[in-house]
Amino acid sequence: MKINLKIPSLCLLLLAAFAMLGCNGGKNQPNIELIQDMMDQRALKSQKWDSLRNKPEEMVPPAHTVPRGFTPYPYHNQPLVAEAKLVNPYAGDKFQSTLKRGKDRFDIYCAPCHGFDGKGDGTVAQYMPLKPPNLMQDMVRKFKDGRIYHIITDGQGLMQPYDTQIYKASDRWAIVNYVRYLQKRTPDDGK
Repeated sequence: MKINLKIPSLCLLLLAAFAMLGCNGGKNQPNIELIQDMMDQRALKSQKWDSLRNKPEEMVPPAHTVPRGFTPYPYHNQPLVAEAKLVNPYAGDKFQSTLKRGKDRFDIYCAPCHGFDGKGDGTVAQYMPLKPPNLMQDMVRKFKDGRIYHIITDGQGLMQPYDTQIYKASDRWAIVNYVRYLQKRTPDDGK
């Protein structure tokens, strides 16, 4: 006796199609949800009060706390102390990988204001009332590496701190090495 397999598979297909159509509420009607809250999930609002747990929905961290693995910068607003105490761990590192990383970070974060050659002629500098300094001038050349690192981390004058954008210390030191590379490559023009 032969069993025709086409009929049971056709029945299963029709049964599945009717089950899917049964979840539709009809034209201009909401869908019937088999599993509740799958289509309309409850979203957290950052400052909304959660009455079920009796606390804010998204807790604001307590004051003076830091995330795990975060080390606060110890020389905030102390450029001379930073210059004296910070030592470049990559000083003299002429490896292409370090210079390439420094150039990459410099081109992204520093070049818009300081220019690709560090001469203070970046694309945004023309719109600034107070122009960014030329990194090739003698005054900046005399800075210790720790001072340049501090300026990148903590900011100076109108320049805002870049510690949240360039959050890896190794990237900031790579930028310092790249600035030193530019300074050796470019003669001092006195500006």
